[in-house]
Amino acid sequence: MKNIVKILILSLAFVLLFGTVSSTAYVAYDTYTYSISGKQMLSPTAYSTNIAITSTDMGLGDAPIVNAADMVTDKDGNVYISDSGDKDHPGRVIVLNKYYHVIKVIDSYEDDAGQPVKFNNPKGIFVTTNENSENFLYVCDNGNKKIIVYNMDYEHERTINAPNHALLSASSFAPSAIAVDLYGRIFVVSDGIFEGIIVLSSDGEFTGFIGAQKVSYTIIDIIWRKFQTKEQLAQQNKNISVAYNNLTVDKDGFVYATSDKLSETEQFKTIKSKAPDYSPVKKLNATGHEIMKRNGFFDPGGEVDIFKPEEVSKISDVALGPEGMWTILDYKRSRIFTYDQQGNLIFAFGDGGETGKGGDLLGNGEKIQAIAYQNVDKVDSVTGEPIVNQETGKNEKTSYFLVLDRTTDKNKANTYKLMVYYPTEYCETIISALRNQNEHNYDTSIKYWEEVLTKNNNFDLAYIGIGKALFSQGKYKEAYEVLQNAYETTYASKAFAEMRKDIIGKWILLIVVIAIALVILLVKFLGYAKRKNKEAILKVGRKTYWEELLYPFHLCFHPFDGFWDLKHEKRGSVRAATTILGITILAMFYNSIGKGYLFNPEDKYSTIFVAILTVALPVVLWSVANWCLTTLFDGEGSFKDIYIATCYSLSPLPLFVVISTLLTNVLDTTGASMVSLVMVIGFVWTIMLLFFGTLVTHDYSLGKNFITILGTILAMAVIIFIAVLFSSLVIKMVTFVIAIFKEVGNRM
Repeated sequence: MKNIVKILILSLAFVLLFGTVSSTAYVAYDTYTYSISGKQMLSPTAYSTNIAITSTDMGLGDAPIVNAADMVTDKDGNVYISDSGDKDHPGRVIVLNKYYHVIKVIDSYEDDAGQPVKFNNPKGIFVTTNENSENFLYVCDNGNKKIIVYNMDYEHERTINAPNHALLSASSFAPSAIAVDLYGRIFVVSDGIFEGIIVLSSDGEFTGFIGAQKVSYTIIDIIWRKFQTKEQLAQQNKNISVAYNNLTVDKDGFVYATSDKLSETEQFKTIKSKAPDYSPVKKLNATGHEIMKRNGFFDPGGEVDIFKPEEVSKISDVALGPEGMWTILDYKRSRIFTYDQQGNLIFAFGDGGETGKGGDLLGNGEKIQAIAYQNVDKVDSVTGEPIVNQETGKNEKTSYFLVLDRTTDKNKANTYKLMVYYPTEYCETIISALRNQNEHNYDTSIKYWEEVLTKNNNFDLAYIGIGKALFSQGKYKEAYEVLQNAYETTYASKAFAEMRKDIIGKWILLIVVIAIALVILLVKFLGYAKRKNKEAILKVGRKTYWEELLYPFHLCFHPFDGFWDLKHEKRGSVRAATTILGITILAMFYNSIGKGYLFNPEDKYSTIFVAILTVALPVVLWSVANWCLTTLFDGEGSFKDIYIATCYSLSPLPLFVVISTLLTNVLDTTGASMVSLVMVIGFVWTIMLLFFGTLVTHDYSLGKNFITILGTILAMAVIIFIAVLFSSLVIKMVTFVIAIFKEVGNRM
């Protein structure tokens, strides 16, 4: 009854409005608001800043940063910046303490003979943060093709030379980014290496490649490669795998790798499909398999504009934050995006780079070069003293967000500043909610998520967090209702499955009785239809309207005899055919408005007018095109015969469409294949009936009928083209006449 009322109300609204009703999900960005549909929505600021530290503030004096390449921090909050230098300034690594003052500048190391060697274009750097073992600073000396290792007293510990291996020549080894996991395995991105990320043992021995990017070939490329020789294939560089540009490793040993050379077309497709192959950010396990969770609305790869492929992000850096948060840098527009472990966007800010206005607004970067999280003590806002956790007795920690920004003046001189972002109360609340969620303190996490919603009631992640917590507590109905606020289907499907299990367990006897009753009624009705159809065979004269409507129950199972009698014995009529067409339209309309939440989370509907166009227009086009074509090729069917046969061919479709729609209200997302199968059966059955109906109506052979159907489809396309062309000409003529009248009126 509830569904019937829903259908009636929506039908009335749609008939009156003739407008598509849809719900659009907005992604709110902090500091600046970003929306996938252009509508602005306000949200609290996650980070705020009033510190912009220049080279002078750092204590570099008359030796400012020349060409920053990378930035990392260690567990004590010290900051490391690699400066590649230029022809007039040697490369170096600048070490700042947690107060951003220079404590060390490293610009050289000793070779095997004990002689000092200056850095040559140092790029990527990494500091291990193991709690129970010694830590080291790794520097990619790109120009010298070496990796230099220092201890935490900043003394040269060892040098890792270019590996000498059959799969990796020493001459091609040019390390540009580096990360080291908790087991000491070294992951290296090297300029000009397209086989993936280089993996070295803790001793620097080459062990292989992981995470090679997928190669994209067009159909023309595939065909052309079939005719190329081995030498030509070996020399072909057009479709080599894309190299990575940066990486880092989390505490569990998983590698986050970024790339900015992916095809814009493929990356754009990834935004909605969320397939990892062409995503600009990947999470790899030790064997190189992509394991990132992509449960957000879109692929967690930065900018989302579903209408502009050229607006995809160019990612150059990735940093790991607290509680599984991770952040990427889009250098194209100097914008920063932060996600959770599930791939949900938490917040984003910044608007500089090629497309923004840089420093016009507080906190904006002009051309951000690197990002990093800094782990520091949380201090009291009044006393300035560290806050001590009463349970552990240790200082409470918080994470600042560091941004290394570059400004270029008219003389092309670079000026760098380190911007320090403090987490606001809003951000701290999100982090607390994530922490309790990760620690399975669901009651507490709900409180924090609810507090987040008081500041930003459009924050989908908060609804998802509350829904997950309620689900974990066994409150499936409440979880299902909350998750609908975020258009979430993964956990909503699990909650729905549990709700369904409870309902089935409670009403199993009644469900069985109803199912048996429906089967009996169906069998009885089919028997009744069969009996009435047999009686109609012997009946002389015109058949009744009811007999014409019952005839499809015979025709669907006996198409050859059915379509013959439909034409020659007048078992059908235009009125019955139009009724079947109308029933099909209503079924398609019900499919658009009657789907369950899990199969239509954004609550999108179409109008009855759209349903009419979807069904009636193809039927009319088919009838006209087929009649025009078969008239020229000895077809025996009139336009009336074609129309009746076409509409009767639709007979099985409404039943399967309605069943498919009803299934969306009782199945979870694991049953999506069953829903699709039911719909496919209906369409396949209809197409088969249409094929046989055309064959019998025109008395064609199988071959001629097949060719005629292909010709009919082509004729439909021609009719549509002519109609569009004619309508555009009419519009132009009307516009021209109106312009003439306006001109005459103005002159008079």
